[in-house]
Amino acid sequence: MWPKIFGVVVFVVALPLAAVVVAIAMNRPMVFDPPGFSKRLAIYLQYNVAETTADPLLPELRIRRYRASEEEIKAAVEQAIRSFPRWRMIRTERDLGAYQVEATSLLWRFRDDLSILVIRSASDGVEVYLHSASRVGGGDLGANRARIIEFYEALERELGKGV
Repeated sequence: MWPKIFGVVVFVVALPLAAVVVAIAMNRPMVFDPPGFSKRLAIYLQYNVAETTADPLLPELRIRRYRASEEEIKAAVEQAIRSFPRWRMIRTERDLGAYQVEATSLLWRFRDDLSILVIRSASDGVEVYLHSASRVGGGDLGANRARIIEFYEALERELGKGV
């Protein structure tokens, strides 16, 4: 009797919990950074969208500004998109600096949407806005936040190459 109960508990509770922990860990969760563990965990479990703003929920989602020409940024954006093996360009309006990308997650093969907008800043520089959204689910376990960070890192590598 007890082995059956233990098996059911493992199957119903432990395995799904382990899958969630692994998925969050794959997304580089930064759980101890501001605004703190409990707030970040709540965000990862409740939101399936992440976007860059001037005043974001998480500090790493602040809009980034670059001191390069708009054309250099657009070329770097396009190269950064191509550098991801599970990303597919859906739509490009280069003259507007708008890009639509479909990203497939590694673990569960979910298809998510990423929008990128390159805008000449009112002050000096070029701003790159990102909006990443899961197509399904109520929480993304931090996947959209991780996608934004990974894109910015790839963009900055491309800009460092002197596109």
